[in-house]
Amino acid sequence: MILKEWTDNQNRVFIDTVQVHEAFSETFLKSRSWQGGMHWKKSKGREYLFRSIDRFGNGKSLGPRSPETEKIIDEFRKGKQEIRERLAVLRERIAEQARFCKAAKIHRVPRLVGAILRLLERENMLGKNVIIAGTHAIFGYEAAAGVFLDAPILATGDLDILRDTRARLKLAGNRTLRNRGLLGILRKADRSFEPLRKSGFRAVNRDGFMVVLIKPEPRRITQKDPRRMGGKGDMEAAEIRNLQWLLAAPKFSQVIIGNDGYPARMVVPDPRAFALHELWLSEQSDREPVKKQRDRKQGIAVAEVVIRYLPNYPFKTSELRMFPKEVVQKAEKQISDAGMPSGFDVEE
Repeated sequence: MILKEWTDNQNRVFIDTVQVHEAFSETFLKSRSWQGGMHWKKSKGREYLFRSIDRFGNGKSLGPRSPETEKIIDEFRKGKQEIRERLAVLRERIAEQARFCKAAKIHRVPRLVGAILRLLERENMLGKNVIIAGTHAIFGYEAAAGVFLDAPILATGDLDILRDTRARLKLAGNRTLRNRGLLGILRKADRSFEPLRKSGFRAVNRDGFMVVLIKPEPRRITQKDPRRMGGKGDMEAAEIRNLQWLLAAPKFSQVIIGNDGYPARMVVPDPRAFALHELWLSEQSDREPVKKQRDRKQGIAVAEVVIRYLPNYPFKTSELRMFPKEVVQKAEKQISDAGMPSGFDVEE
């Protein structure tokens, strides 16, 4: 596998962009405290300070008009204005960094994927209820390592979203998203998304880009995990065996750059778990030969990235306990047969 390391300038631009993105994310999170508004309401001849929390009129009274409540509304309006101004400045800086990223040629991830990632993070689902699996996860690993992998190994027309049903799902204060779930989020990114069939696990847009929702098979035959995030019209996750290995592994969070130059946070499985899972897939007898070849290439490529560039992620069985021992041993042999540099440590 040919790996091309980033130049000093590419590293510099990326680091600057990550810093601006993190500042914006932290400020956006703080801005949630100023969502909604405050105003005076009259009731029975008296004025009361009312705190609204959404556009549907939900909220609560903070008490009758007084020096204390007047101070509360003044501080709220001042704080809300300050956070708006700070977000505006950071948005301008991100737009500037997006131009630098494109000039430095580190813009890799499809624009639509970046938009979906930002929406999932905004709804507090990314890394909690869902992570990114499949080919697109490799963009996170190469960004963490500061390298480019061969383009063919990253070629794909679909985005795999792996759902974790262990975490409680709560869509942030939006009735539409609560009803439409993941499909509603996809349509905020691109209105042309439609499910391939009613309540199916795949949705596709007008350009043929597909989003696939998957989840592990239940541990017990009698166990029934929820497949939808929203109402009846939402996508239903396809159940696939042994995906629990990826969910049991530590999560790996990494900022990536979209092909429009804009950053987004991606949460994916631990790169070692990704490599082992792909290598396991490549040996399944019921897997299509073409997919098995791709699985092996991707598994070997990510293993090489880990061994050469991510030394803080050692291949040790003590850190790969979510996998059966024979899976780890077979992966070690495949990586060794590929002439991998020293670094894969399988404990006996």
